[in-house]
Amino acid sequence: MTFSIQRSLLLLLMLILSSCAELTQYTETIKPTARLTGMHLADINFEQADLVFDLAVENKNPVALDLAGMDYDLKIANQSLVSGVTARALKIKANGTSPVQLPITLKFADLKKLPGELWNKDTFTYQLDTKFNLNLPVIGNYTIPVSKQGELPVPKIPEIKVKNVNVKKLSFTSADLVTQVEITNPNAFNLVMSDFDYQLNIDQQTWGKGNLTEKNIIPEKGKAVINIPVKLDLLSAGQSAYKVLLNKSPIEYQLIGNLTLDTSIELLRNYKMPLDVKGTAALK
Repeated sequence: MTFSIQRSLLLLLMLILSSCAELTQYTETIKPTARLTGMHLADINFEQADLVFDLAVENKNPVALDLAGMDYDLKIANQSLVSGVTARALKIKANGTSPVQLPITLKFADLKKLPGELWNKDTFTYQLDTKFNLNLPVIGNYTIPVSKQGELPVPKIPEIKVKNVNVKKLSFTSADLVTQVEITNPNAFNLVMSDFDYQLNIDQQTWGKGNLTEKNIIPEKGKAVINIPVKLDLLSAGQSAYKVLLNKSPIEYQLIGNLTLDTSIELLRNYKMPLDVKGTAALK
């Protein structure tokens, strides 16, 4: 091999190595970055929270990129609670930053499956781990991991029961009663109850029904008693109801209906709560 050929091969090799080095340096500069910019509640009630995580992908390439999807894992108390893959394709614009939204629904009932006393707390800490799956020029498939921590409230359904039924007036034909309904608020915020449609069944017999429209405040971590007036027609209810009232024996009740709850949480307003509770109460 002549000296000129060797020299040409050496120059070619140096050119190839130089091109590879430049290409490697270039590919390092075109790798996009991503970050979580925030989280907001799309909706929340006593059953679940609809979360929307706002993300941003910065693309320094002169061409648009394809977002093939995202892997996500929402952890509560270091336990994976909601995970999955979004397969929605999305274009990440060239030479700029593109917003991406990740909706996740968190069911509060799933918190009860976690170890510890998490369900009894007023708030919980979460961690979201995501991975952006991108298709880059030259590099090919590329993953960007992003994580975020935060805190959310855990709203809990109030506990409702009939505390007792007071007999105010009793005759052979009718009875005036006041049913005391006790509402316990386990939350760290006040509840406002209104528009209470109810039906009171005693010993599998309907004793009264109606609607209460006035508002009642149940304080945070506290209780309130709502008085429901009942006018019982004993001619229709029969002799068995009269004997129960006369002897003042404990009664088996069923309180059914629905009511409206409002809270200080902006998205948790005008919540329609169905009601169907059973138990034993004192007759006084």
